[in-house]
Amino acid sequence: MKDTKPAQKDAYTLILEAIDEGGYRPGDRLVESELAERFGVSRTPVREALQRLETQSMLTRDGRSLIVASLDHNELAELYAVRTELEGLAARLAARHATDEEIHVLQDMAR
Repeated sequence: MKDTKPAQKDAYTLILEAIDEGGYRPGDRLVESELAERFGVSRTPVREALQRLETQSMLTRDGRSLIVASLDHNELAELYAVRTELEGLAARLAARHATDEEIHVLQDMAR
């Protein structure tokens, strides 16, 4: 059962997932108003998400437009190396700070 609905995800996650899943390909232009309408969120969180993705080099500027960046093999390898480390850290911190109830829920899910 999937309990996370698109409306419950933030604009950053929605846009990043769309890029990851191929909904937006390298070179595609991202338009703030179109993204807001597609994901059912206001333009402010979309604008913030686009700025964050640009800072992370996932998007590049083409004049005033933002386009999905093309990553070369080395950049992609570096990106996944960093992501692996961050996800490992997040899992360790979550495990370290999990409540008894959360541990029981995870154990039930594993069964």
